[in-house]
Amino acid sequence: MSEYPYVVRGAQIYCTWGSHSRRIDMPACHGSYIREKPNMHEKDCQVGLDANIPPFGACFSPANPGPEIMIHDAQGAMPRQDANGNSVPTVTPIIGKPCEPVLGDKWCDAYGDTLIDGVPALRVNCTISCVLDGTICFADDGQQV
Repeated sequence: MSEYPYVVRGAQIYCTWGSHSRRIDMPACHGSYIREKPNMHEKDCQVGLDANIPPFGACFSPANPGPEIMIHDAQGAMPRQDANGNSVPTVTPIIGKPCEPVLGDKWCDAYGDTLIDGVPALRVNCTISCVLDGTICFADDGQQV
């Protein structure tokens, strides 16, 4: 059995360079459920508002070549650290660069002993990297138990 919980649609995700956390989505279910919620697998990593992974607000990566933008929505904003390393809530406006994740074709560390449509299942320890040096991680499994 897996030592990490399985991920279902609605799990909270974040990028290490993003200003906001988001929820992973699944446009079409694979037919496998946990607590009546669709299971996710390692290929569920398409980027876009109508796909699995939406943008994470503003991007703070030094590798992002985009122009600066200002976001006035603090809902879902990730806490930031002050000069002393203390966590402080993010307040509006948020200034950064547009978040446009460019990801690989699968999540890392998917659980090969459990297959969904023949593809390894996602667990909360799985990550996927963005070409702008960010890492997308799970904050929870979405099961809400």
